[in-house]
Amino acid sequence: MNGNQLNQPAEVVARLVAVVMGVGFLVTVVAIPVIFSSGSLRVGIQRSTLQVDGLAVVLSALVLGLSALIQSFAIRYLRGDSRQLWFVAASALLTGFTVLMVCAGSVAVFAVGWIGAGAALVLLLGTYFPLAQARRGKRATAVRFILADAAFVSAVVVLLVAGGGDLSWARLGAVVTGLPVPVQVIVAGLLATGAFARSSQIPFHGWLPFTLAAPTPVSALMHAGVVNAGAILLFRFAPAIALHASVMTIVFLVGATTLTYAAAVRLVRADVKGRLVFSTMGQMGFMIMACGLGLFAAAIFHLIAHSLFKSALFLGAGAGITQHTVSRDLPDPKPRTRVSYGIAVAVGVLVPGGTLLAAKLVLAPTASAATIGLLGFVSLTASVALASALITHFTLRTFVSGVGATVLLLVGYVAFLHTFTAALQPVFSITAAPAWLLLLPGLSLLGVQLLASTQCLTGFRNLVYARAVTTTVSRPPSVQRVVS
Repeated sequence: MNGNQLNQPAEVVARLVAVVMGVGFLVTVVAIPVIFSSGSLRVGIQRSTLQVDGLAVVLSALVLGLSALIQSFAIRYLRGDSRQLWFVAASALLTGFTVLMVCAGSVAVFAVGWIGAGAALVLLLGTYFPLAQARRGKRATAVRFILADAAFVSAVVVLLVAGGGDLSWARLGAVVTGLPVPVQVIVAGLLATGAFARSSQIPFHGWLPFTLAAPTPVSALMHAGVVNAGAILLFRFAPAIALHASVMTIVFLVGATTLTYAAAVRLVRADVKGRLVFSTMGQMGFMIMACGLGLFAAAIFHLIAHSLFKSALFLGAGAGITQHTVSRDLPDPKPRTRVSYGIAVAVGVLVPGGTLLAAKLVLAPTASAATIGLLGFVSLTASVALASALITHFTLRTFVSGVGATVLLLVGYVAFLHTFTAALQPVFSITAAPAWLLLLPGLSLLGVQLLASTQCLTGFRNLVYARAVTTTVSRPPSVQRVVS
């Protein structure tokens, strides 16, 4: 009897779960216009409720749709694998707890979904538990989640005690403002700590790079879903977190530091999956930065866009490796001239900036200082990407395709950002980090890019390179003991 026959029941279960997720996705998509037109729906027992509002229905559609897609992909990917049923059960638990979390209408229900989703991820990372690297990844994730979630649960307990029971999101702000100011700051910091760990932010960033041994469907679920949970926590608990500029500034700085660190490390990764890991970490840093600026709707838009994009990248990682192999065997590009270099830099600066300015004036003429600052930061990163592409391969084809793609993406970004802001941005008062802080990650990313391409500062560049390389290497426990 072969492996496929032995695991036939597991494949039947996998197909059934994929169908259930797909049906749930279709039902949720149908509910989106109904919820946005008629308002939120609340169901529950006494104070503990589920709340199906705009955010909940959009994120539920995202979670169920991605889960159905990844489960369908995993049917063939894990066919004949003895751990297929483990993956199906753990991923179904992860999806269920995540939907519970995004649809939570009260603090306690959210906490149950949050803890359950974290535990389900740890189980999912045990899909290939016999592998030593998989065990290290699972252990690293569990330790960081336990530490951060202990802080999160401590804050939840304080809120529940102060409110005399479970708290709806509508009551959360009033209960928090009734606490002493030092307690408010501590509670906000503890809540944000939970978000930092789940989204792999410094200082809890170590777990995500150690999960590379996970099979591709597990990686797709992590990078397209789990790591985005930090923004959901910050959004839902915004009445408790966004009361003090000092807390929001810390949130911003953590995201900015993680973004810069991940960008530097990503440049030295030689493997496709490793680059995707640090790309995710950097994207999560950008998302947390947006929350620190009080742009919660922008963070949710980024969450959705990143989930769709990164799930496609991970599920297509095999094709990416093939393309990398083909590109490696192509002849070296022609050496650039001063004229081509100057044109590449000029186009890289003018096209993104001009596109964003025009799109902003036409599609969303009014905006806050934080939104304008965020668009400026996006313009800077787009300029670096476009200029780098043109400098590396300056041909008519790359010029037309690069400029065209940049214009389309940035116009779409402004349009969707405006739509999400109008539909999901919280209406209560937010004390955000100052917008000028965006200069810090902007200059840092520019410095990283220049350091990678310049021939100057060789000693400093080599030092940064060596540090970036060593942070991506997982040493065996015996080596760690010797070094320590």
